[in-house]
Amino acid sequence: MGEKKWSGKTHGGNFGQKSIYYYFQFGSLRLIYGLLFFIIPFYMIFSRKGYRASKWYAQNCLHIDKWKIPFFVYRNFLSFGKIFLDRFAIFGNPKRKFRFTIENNHLFKELLHQQKGFLIASAHIGNYEILSYAFEQFDKKICPILYGAEAEVFQKLRTQFFQKHNLEPIILKEDGTHIFEIHNALKTGNIVSMPADRTMGNTKTFDMEFLGKTAPFPAGIFHLSATFNLPIVTMFVVKENYRHYKIYIEKLIKTEKEKKEDNVQFLCNEYVKSLEKIVRQYPEQWYNFYQFWEK
Repeated sequence: MGEKKWSGKTHGGNFGQKSIYYYFQFGSLRLIYGLLFFIIPFYMIFSRKGYRASKWYAQNCLHIDKWKIPFFVYRNFLSFGKIFLDRFAIFGNPKRKFRFTIENNHLFKELLHQQKGFLIASAHIGNYEILSYAFEQFDKKICPILYGAEAEVFQKLRTQFFQKHNLEPIILKEDGTHIFEIHNALKTGNIVSMPADRTMGNTKTFDMEFLGKTAPFPAGIFHLSATFNLPIVTMFVVKENYRHYKIYIEKLIKTEKEKKEDNVQFLCNEYVKSLEKIVRQYPEQWYNFYQFWEK
């Protein structure tokens, strides 16, 4: 089944990530893509936890034929590798261009023009971190909630990139003080975003049916929406081909139930339905390299 724990870290370590960063200041994206075809088989062999989780997902949730599963896992790892490289391609050379198609962009623009802030529920599908690269500068800041366990190089590069693109990250802290930063960002009319398909620590969760199996989903961002009475959208950024991404935006329907907890759970359920729809469309781009579902 694999270890039921997610580390919150991007792979590669300081040395590997620094090397890729310097490569992309001058190197070809297409050339390094080609190297992935030879690297991925070794990664599948030595990353047994990730291999088992991807295999379980393919077999039990996507119901892929047994003989096709290794090929799916290979494509899943290869897709992740390309996403990883795309991030560093932008870090290393901001002039490198990607093309974006945005579905339901009017929903995002309508919320931008409102005085109050709003929330974005993302996921570990595709390449959400290059979202700001797709949009022009605007008055509201996007405040992504991030885990602080990343390698030093990745954190530094990401911070530099964010500063140039009107993003102000909020780092999750063990003492819980990040909650004050979140409240302040929302009260000042900015945008708070976070992935809602991973749990860490003692986070409050709801058990939801996802791809036919029961899985825990964190309540945090949905609790914020219900508490502050703020709109919330899902936003998924998936790779269509070499340098083309597509952004899917969907506004979550709210309900007015008597108990706030019921409203929070309703929003979570709407999010899970939205996520399942996009995962079924792009199954190889959901990067689930630990045991996500209950046994």
